[in-house]
Amino acid sequence: MKHPDHKNREQGFSLLEVLVSAAVMIVVTGAIFALMRDSVKSSKATMEMSDGQQSSRTGQEFINRDLMNTGDGLDSISDILVPQAFVTNYLTLNPITDASTPGVIKLGLITTDDNVPANTGVTGTAPLVTVRANPMLTDRISILQMDRNFVPITLTASAINPMDGSVAIDPTNIAQFAVGEIYFISSAAGSMFATVTDRAGIGTLTPTLVFAGGDTFGLNSVGTGSQLDLITAGATLPASLCRMKIIHYYVNSDGLLMRRVFGTRNAGFVDSVIAEHVVSLQFRYFINMRDPSGNIVQPLGQLTTSQQQVETRQVEVTVTVETPHTLQNGQRQQMTMTTSTSVRNMQFRRSQQPIAGG
Repeated sequence: MKHPDHKNREQGFSLLEVLVSAAVMIVVTGAIFALMRDSVKSSKATMEMSDGQQSSRTGQEFINRDLMNTGDGLDSISDILVPQAFVTNYLTLNPITDASTPGVIKLGLITTDDNVPANTGVTGTAPLVTVRANPMLTDRISILQMDRNFVPITLTASAINPMDGSVAIDPTNIAQFAVGEIYFISSAAGSMFATVTDRAGIGTLTPTLVFAGGDTFGLNSVGTGSQLDLITAGATLPASLCRMKIIHYYVNSDGLLMRRVFGTRNAGFVDSVIAEHVVSLQFRYFINMRDPSGNIVQPLGQLTTSQQQVETRQVEVTVTVETPHTLQNGQRQQMTMTTSTSVRNMQFRRSQQPIAGG
């Protein structure tokens, strides 16, 4: 009996068939990977664009919230006297000066700085960083708000010694103060910021806060004719000790939108990162003034007079951010968001200005 011959059935693929199959496999695999690559690029671009938009929104929310509260609690505050050196070092290169107070600035509720020059350092940073100026110059803004979490302390005239900057404090209050903190002292004659340089007499019935000259920020002024002497009329006027916030926004050279707050607990100021990859920060100010021809003054890029500060009614904020990496076109994609916010609490300051013929 003969068995079937299976030799022909055991033959494999020919070399040509293997080559064709391999080529088809390579083409199909390449197409799949190409689609996946494009999908990954598209997903990355979408993610970075969304991240940029979120960063811009966050910056806008913080700035506009502070703008809406500008002047909160300050409707009864008179002239705020601040050394010009502090203003130029920390807030603006172009302060609004007053010939009646040389070397001292009457600080407004909003202090502006338009297109800060390249290589401008940010005082108080270590290592020193600069304000962003590439690819474009950026603005800065400073805003005043009363800290509602601090209960004001009434100081009798006899409790204040303008000659050495010492202020008598109730023993129950001394523990809430720390050296290096910035406070706000106001009276019927004016107001000032001051830095705590010492706490004396702790544990006794007569503790004192000391606001001696030579503090880190250059805010303190003591002696005859000093700011403390002027606002207390030679220690004859009572005063109020409060905590007021100076909120300062700037973009550093690393593209970080920074929110610096003076007048905080346990520090002279605190820096916080608000948004990343910020290319530009710009402000325009809408004021309630008319030119000599009777026309409404057009929006300004910087407030240059005290009257303009008082008459500010709206602030337009423009934040431009970019994606962290280049996208399909080989460029970083930029996104710009602009909002306009009413500065509701500044209207109270206007009523304190003298009116011609009034």
